[in-house]
Parts: sequence; C-alpha cells; structure tokens
Amino acid sequence: MKKTKLLLIDDEKPLLQNLKQILEFEDFEVVTAGNGIEGLSQYEKESPDLVICDIMMPEMDGYGFIRNLRTKGYTSTPFIFLTAKSDYDDLREGMNFGADDYLVKPVKSSQLLEAINTRLQRKREINKKLEVQLSQIENGFRLITDKEFFATVYDIIGYLHLLKSKHHLLDEESLQEYFGYMERSSNRLLSLLRKVKNWHEQEKNLLSKNDNISNSSPVKDVLEKIAINTAKNYNREKDLLCDIDEEVSLHVNEGFIETLFTELLDNAFKFSQKGNPVSIGTNIKDSIYSIVIADCGKSNYSDSLINFKPFSKSGRLPDNDPGLGLGLAIVDLLVKSINGELKFSKNSPCGGIIVKVSIPIPFDDEPTLKDSAA
Repeated sequence: MKKTKLLLIDDEKPLLQNLKQILEFEDFEVVTAGNGIEGLSQYEKESPDLVICDIMMPEMDGYGFIRNLRTKGYTSTPFIFLTAKSDYDDLREGMNFGADDYLVKPVKSSQLLEAINTRLQRKREINKKLEVQLSQIENGFRLITDKEFFATVYDIIGYLHLLKSKHHLLDEESLQEYFGYMERSSNRLLSLLRKVKNWHEQEKNLLSKNDNISNSSPVKDVLEKIAINTAKNYNREKDLLCDIDEEVSLHVNEGFIETLFTELLDNAFKFSQKGNPVSIGTNIKDSIYSIVIADCGKSNYSDSLINFKPFSKSGRLPDNDPGLGLGLAIVDLLVKSINGELKFSKNSPCGGIIVKVSIPIPFDDEPTLKDSAA
C-alpha cells in the first residue's frame, strides 16, 4: 500500500530531522525542505498529500510559501503551520493565507499526529463526496447518451427520409421548414457532444491530485470570446450586452473557464426570447472577482433554476431537460473545485434570472515574503 507523503519545511535542522524520524516511525513518507523556496521545488517534484511548514525562515518564510503555493493553483492540499509565533493576529494571518491548522512550538508528537490525521481524514471525506458527485454526473451522461443522443439522431434521420421520399412534392417554404428542423436537431446534438467532451477534459483535472493548475488565464478575453460565440450561435448578437472591464488573471486553465461560462451563457440565451437582452458584467470587491450573467427569460424557468438541486427527486426542470440539469451539476462542481461560489436570483424587472459566479483572486506573484522578525 502506498504511503501517505508529507512535505516538512523548517530551517531548524535538528528539529526537522527529529520530526522526520517521528513521522517516518508512524509510517509516513517524509520529504523535507529548509525554506519556502526549497519547499516549492519539493512540492512540485513530489506532490505531497499534506504540508507542514514553519513560518519564520530565511529566503522565503511560511507566509511567502503558502502564498506562492495557492497562487500557482495548488488549493486542495491540506496545510499545517508549525511555528513559535502564537499571537492571535499571527494565527489569523496564517488562516487567511489558506492554512488548515496552526500548531505552536514546542509541539508534542501526539498533537502533531492528531492534526495530520484530522486533516487527512477531512481530505478523504471531501474526495469521497467528489467521487460521488462525479459518479452521478457520469450516470447523467449515460442518460443523455441513451435518451437525448439517440432521440436527436432519430429526428435527423426521420427528416432525411421525409425529404428523400417527398422532396418533389414539397414547396420551398416546406423545404426550408424541414431544413430548419434538421439544423436545430444537429446543433443540439453538437452541443451535447461538446458538453460531454468538455466535461471529460475537466474531470481529469478534478480527479488529479494537482488541482486545476495552469498558467494565468486572462479572463476578460476568454469571457468576451465565449459571449460573442454564444450569441452568434443563437443569431442574437444584438441582444448581447458586455461590460467586462477588469483585466484579471486566474490560476485555472482556459478550458475550465470556457466549460463553465459556455454552459451558463448558453442557458441564458436558450431560456430567453430573441429581442430581449442577455448581459454579462464583472466586478472586483474584497479580493473576489465576480461575473454576473442576467437574462429576461420566462418566470417558470427562473423559479426552476433558482430552486434546482442536481440529482434530487425535486430537481425537475422545465420540459424535463436532462441536458440542462447535467450542465448545472457540472457548473456547480467546477465552481466549488476552485473555492468559488455560484448564486441564482430573480431578475425582477423582466422576470428572468441572474447568475453570479464569485472566484477568489490569487495573490500577486512575489518571489519572497520576508518576516520582519526572521
């Protein structure tokens, strides 16, 4: 059985070796580093299951290490600060950087082991819940394959047979009507295929131990591209209102952003009438980047979407659209995986819906963050 791997970072060599021996005796695999810079290198090389890190270190202190770690997109690895600092403000600062626990030196081996096992158990519970959600979504895909894919293909084949047998009897208006049916069915099939393809690409990231890691993605460009393409797909370029001013980069891959917002914008256009506006805007407040999508859809769709709970018996949507239900389940899971928040509310003036996605903005990259007391 593979051992749980821990990354232990501390500049006090005797303490480092002592803790390493204790943890190895408890059957952990332990990787060590003497400061934050070495720690980052070891993290990317070893992919540990949990990090234990001192705060006051040369070159790069513990705050600098976790700040760089989270900025690079490593957000799901449990993190424990081990330090001589014990002031409340120091504790809060560590937690604000994303630490899961905070132990004060000198620490008893029993306290350290309890903290490690508690965080690992919490991580296992989160992973188990994620696996259940992924399994439910996979079942949803099978439902779509069995029902939606075949139904759509049969529609296309049926119209083709009609055209083949009766084309000489149909006038131009009837022909165009048949072509329109076939085009809509083909577009629906293409949309479902893209959804499946995009999901399987993102599923690899969600199951990966390395989070949703990538270089910074310029969100403004990606959002504008998605908005314009989606509006064109519905022949509603004039209905699109864009107000995306903030130039922000997030440490998630571009495909992740595309999967997320293509689904939300597609719903906004799908469930609103041509001639009514669909708007997308952004704002920044308290280190949170928010993207807001608003439409003027039908009120019954709004009520269903706001109260929708994926895979629950009460989670019924207008027209029993399994594609939409699956799409919302995917969106909800993707947003949670980057520690974001997804909210639906009514667009009261026109009876539509407002979708708000809030994503924490990563810290600016800094090579070092010195502790004044180091």
